[in-house]
Amino acid sequence: MKGNTGKLINVDLTGGRVKIDRIPEDYYKKYIGGSGVAAKIFWENADFKLDPLAPEAMLLIMNGPLAGIRLSGASRNSVAGCSPLNRHWADSSCGGYLAPELRYAGFDGLMIKGKAAKPSYLLIIDDKITIEDASEYWGSGTETVTEALKDKYGKDYRTLVIGPAAENGVKYTLILNDGHHATGRAGFGTLMGSKNLKAIVVKSGKKDMAMQNPAAFEEVRKDMNTRIKESLAANVLHENGTAANLTGTMFAGDVPIKNWTSNYWEEAGEALTGSTLTEKYLTRRGACAYCSIACKRVVEVKDGPFAVTEGPGPEYETIVAFGTLMNSMDLAATCKAGRVCNDLGMDTISCGGTIAWAMEAFERGDLTLEDTGGIEVKWGDLDTVVHKILPAIARREGKLGDLLADGSVAAAKKIGKGLEYTAHSKGLEAPMHDPRGGGQGMALSYAMSPRGACHVADPMMFMELGGKYYPEIGFELILDPKSTADKALAATTAVALGAIENSACFCNFADGELTIPDWLNLFNFVAGYDWTAEDMMQAGKRVFFLKRLINYRYGLTAKDDDLTPRMLEPARDGEAKGTQVDLPTMKAEFYTLMNMDPEKGIPTREALIAAGMEEEANKVWPQ
Repeated sequence: MKGNTGKLINVDLTGGRVKIDRIPEDYYKKYIGGSGVAAKIFWENADFKLDPLAPEAMLLIMNGPLAGIRLSGASRNSVAGCSPLNRHWADSSCGGYLAPELRYAGFDGLMIKGKAAKPSYLLIIDDKITIEDASEYWGSGTETVTEALKDKYGKDYRTLVIGPAAENGVKYTLILNDGHHATGRAGFGTLMGSKNLKAIVVKSGKKDMAMQNPAAFEEVRKDMNTRIKESLAANVLHENGTAANLTGTMFAGDVPIKNWTSNYWEEAGEALTGSTLTEKYLTRRGACAYCSIACKRVVEVKDGPFAVTEGPGPEYETIVAFGTLMNSMDLAATCKAGRVCNDLGMDTISCGGTIAWAMEAFERGDLTLEDTGGIEVKWGDLDTVVHKILPAIARREGKLGDLLADGSVAAAKKIGKGLEYTAHSKGLEAPMHDPRGGGQGMALSYAMSPRGACHVADPMMFMELGGKYYPEIGFELILDPKSTADKALAATTAVALGAIENSACFCNFADGELTIPDWLNLFNFVAGYDWTAEDMMQAGKRVFFLKRLINYRYGLTAKDDDLTPRMLEPARDGEAKGTQVDLPTMKAEFYTLMNMDPEKGIPTREALIAAGMEEEANKVWPQ
């Protein structure tokens, strides 16, 4: 086996046992790696009747086939399983340094089950794997624990750490790599917390990895790295980070404001954009392993109520979630909120979306002072958010903290009001891109994504902006973001490409410079898949199909491929004013083009067999 190692660390925390399993080789060519292979392992081994937080629930941490190849964009890994937030299949990815270190240690991933008798962490040093006592770290924030583990073992030991929110069962918690890189979505930190697993520490003495054709790969690697580094997108991201174009997207109507009730706020676009962050608070830039883009922000706010010492700064999603979404344009507050969320271990998208929902509920009178335990939840009051609400959520403290700890959907159901103005799909709070301004195809992506509303499930956003053409596979559509025309057709390509990218665990910023031949060279020269373009696209479609089948076994059907009423309202202002998402038209066309059952929301038996999934077809379409 090349590229991949075929080795999976199988951890039983209840019994305190670790063994090494072999992943069947045919899983890789059929399901690529990363979240695709994780989905296949889950499909074959999971108990679909388990509560997500039951001790025997499965947590998977997986590399893609390209981990460790010293190419910009190839340093990500996937975490997967049944989300405690929305109780069905989800996966979340993270950049940083863990993926190459795990690959150099000789492993493609971990499967973790059970619950340790006391707080523990997993220590992996090459093939020596032990379960260690983490009692001294339990209850501490991610910053303290990350620093302590690196002081104990060494700065080049790679860490995954959860915060107190995950220990306390908050449903949208993250796992933080080396204190800066977040596996943010769907609450997988909570799975670790439920297992009494505080951290994972990885170090390898080995730095080599087997490739199918090292010489050919080295030649294309140099070319790809040069193109990525010199691209306009890379330079913009390097200079001003992921919020670099917030001013422009504000004018387009892509930025959600005041819990998705507005599409335009000019002053906030200027106040929160990446160049303002660079000018006011940036101290230096950070990067993932081997990346030449370095889009990460390192910031310092020297004074005021939101002062923070030098450390990880907010990305676009955090800036908007704790900025315009809450009707605030205080950039220092977003820096502080992001740092607090990281330390407590909470996903800023779901957390921000849940608090913004609460602000609207409070304004409407749907959420009262009695419901909040006396805390006023007012628009733009980031002082209360940062200093009272975030700590209360992380500790599940008081009425408000406990109410908001399970996310906006659960909170609305608990008070019996406000479900219509939540913003989510399949129970996962929507990211900070509004399809009414950003592009109608994005609404289809949100609805069809197996994990729920997701802006990185596929490249539809970039397709609609005119930044993605793939003539080698016949995709040369020119798309109008405001129209539904050709969006379903584009989505048939987008879902396959998104599955390829996410299963390869590749950064979508670096992917912007890769062509179909580039992708084939990577898979074939590194992992020896010997694919044609048709083979590769079929593998991507297969991964998408499999994740849909997993959700069907959890009870999801076509009716769950939807957005909330708030997201489907006509835009109220700005350039997008009057634009309304026509999801039913796009959805019906997509099902037809993909040969999916319009009631069940899964591929037909014929579609599965055509994709080489006869075994899976027999489970969901018994003859």
